[in-house]
Amino acid sequence: MTMMICHAPEPGGPEALRFLSAPRPAPAPGEVLIRVGAVGVNRLDAMQRAGAYPLPPGVNPILGVECGGEVIEVGRDVATIRPGMRVAALLAGGGYAEYAVADHRHVVEVPRDWSDVQAASVIETFCTAHETLFELSRLSAGERVLIHAGGSAVGSTAIRMAQAVGAEIATTTGSEGKARRLQSMGVRHVVNYRTQDFAETVREFWPEGVDVIEDFVGPAYLARHVDLLRWRGRMAFVGLLSAGTAEINVAAVLTKMIQLRGFTLRPHSADEKAAVVARFRQRWLPELTAGRIAPEMHAVLPFQQAVEAHRMLEAAENFGKIVLQM
Repeated sequence: MTMMICHAPEPGGPEALRFLSAPRPAPAPGEVLIRVGAVGVNRLDAMQRAGAYPLPPGVNPILGVECGGEVIEVGRDVATIRPGMRVAALLAGGGYAEYAVADHRHVVEVPRDWSDVQAASVIETFCTAHETLFELSRLSAGERVLIHAGGSAVGSTAIRMAQAVGAEIATTTGSEGKARRLQSMGVRHVVNYRTQDFAETVREFWPEGVDVIEDFVGPAYLARHVDLLRWRGRMAFVGLLSAGTAEINVAAVLTKMIQLRGFTLRPHSADEKAAVVARFRQRWLPELTAGRIAPEMHAVLPFQQAVEAHRMLEAAENFGKIVLQM
């Protein structure tokens, strides 16, 4: 049996994406087969398509690391997931397809009244935001957190999570339209990095600096981040929107006992990802199910418009999540 996939046979821009026929996968022991109803579009998909994201050994080279859909078959040694379950799944790859396989431990049953789009919009984003804000940076109530890229899928989710625990929040964005939307979300301190120096502006309302930084930029901001962080400050590198290297004041890192941590979800081992998904299931799935938190959604496009979805993402037009629907 065959299925349709969306793939980039050669690296390139969004126009490099092609719709091709490929064999339908079968679940190995410990895996489940999902009929994909929707797939989340993530920046690493665009980086992989462009040839800028080296794949971890052994992963499925087809784009797509999260999906929503229905389990139609389970492999040997799978007891907790059954055919007919509607699920959100974290994938090693292969989401841009009509069918995908996933480790059963990376699959979360979702409410029956959820759409596949809802299921596809949460797991990668919420897992990344939770792991970086809380497992690495240990953000707690009353602390000050600077979240860059507030209009991105992970950034906007991190804002909602920080609000949920009672942190004080500042965020950055590159457009006035996104700034207004962030303010409408209840973020008091919004900085347009195109018209303001973010570090100087943050110092104006928080002269003592910040406790936690969620960074998507990398080298271009690193020195200013070290200066902004308070005693025992923590920063997580979540993305790399600037290239190259950076010099930092190591004495400040030492004397303020700053912690700098990097994070990317895809290279985690299967066991590590299972633990990440378990934390998502325990901490945030109940909040999502009860409607106390929700992802910011930018666009739901037909699967056949994957090129437009990638163009939209790379142009930074999105506020929140982009999802492709089968």
